Amino acid sequence: MVEMETLRSKLEQVVGGTLHIKELSKQQSEAVYLPVSVSSKASSKKGKQTEHRSLQDVVMVEDKVWFPLFIKNGRVHVIEAGSELVNDEVSRLIGVLLSAVREQTGDAVEAQGDEERDLLRLSQWIQEQLDLGHDDAELPDDLELKRLLSAEMTPFLLTCESIHASDVKGSQLKKLLRSYFDGEVVLAALRDNEWLILARKELVAGSNDEKEEDNGESETDMLSAFCMGLYELIASEWVGAFHLSAAPSFIPLKSLPGTVGMLRETIFLGRTFHVSEHVHFPWELLLERLIYSIPMEQRRRFLEQAGDHGVLFSDNETLSTLETFFQLDCNVSETAKRLYIHRNTLLYRLDKIKQETNLDVRSFGDAVLVKLTMLLYKVTKRK
Repeated sequence: MVEMETLRSKLEQVVGGTLHIKELSKQQSEAVYLPVSVSSKASSKKGKQTEHRSLQDVVMVEDKVWFPLFIKNGRVHVIEAGSELVNDEVSRLIGVLLSAVREQTGDAVEAQGDEERDLLRLSQWIQEQLDLGHDDAELPDDLELKRLLSAEMTPFLLTCESIHASDVKGSQLKKLLRSYFDGEVVLAALRDNEWLILARKELVAGSNDEKEEDNGESETDMLSAFCMGLYELIASEWVGAFHLSAAPSFIPLKSLPGTVGMLRETIFLGRTFHVSEHVHFPWELLLERLIYSIPMEQRRRFLEQAGDHGVLFSDNETLSTLETFFQLDCNVSETAKRLYIHRNTLLYRLDKIKQETNLDVRSFGDAVLVKLTMLLYKVTKRK
């Protein structure tokens, strides 16, 4: 059996671009068949002739090129490429290659099972609801996964930015997740190099006995530690810049599109405001979300009134010092330990910031102003 994702990945390396596996409608499927021919080999035992239909190797449709893979439930599945990616010669080469694969395997290019097909429908439905702004939409009744998603689950969103992103196979990723979570999870590919992971709450939080031994550790604390371990495992398995976000447990039956939208926004905000971090949580980015919602003109006006500290915030050492200082609740001793510097060195840096800005970050009011100015600078001056 030839796995579809492996085949698609290899072809992507050939054409140097992104390809998609697509299930055609019945009407679209008709356009992929060659004209009906009568084959003597298809004759029945009674001597009657039956129609034998074959797939074309290549089909051009507007700005897309379809390469037929297999037929399932009367629908043709194809590899779809943009016409700008493949010229006539490459198209013929891929078409002949897939035709040979179909002949050798007897159309046994690994077809989507019921679960995979359901996951594809789930992904398409989520994106449709997000496009329509229906964040609280309830899962459709004809989705087989609906029963599974009626329990309390913890959502994760994983993205990858790398030329090696195509190396991440869904089957391999699910196997890795199953091992880490120590149980079955729902893994749905939403977009290119973006995966939604849904795990039962107990797989993340542990059993009731384990919870009692945690000495009152909050769900967000447990989730933070769990995500850090998951990110390190994934990052060590594949080459690429991975980003992971997670949210507290919920029941996916309702508001699944809204949760996916929030996780996407969380990764975007984390990458925008904290470029060196790869694991992002919505409860840690509330101020960043508020800052980003401020219109650009108002941001610029605030920065003008607060003073131009661009030189200060563009200095990596100063920026790292301030971020760590705020992260540790303005605790001088803990910040010095985290930065591996002497306490007096840190005090010297804070005094230098005070001289250049007339703001003392050891004072709560000044610290708030510097924090706001720093965040606004990141999202305004960097554009």
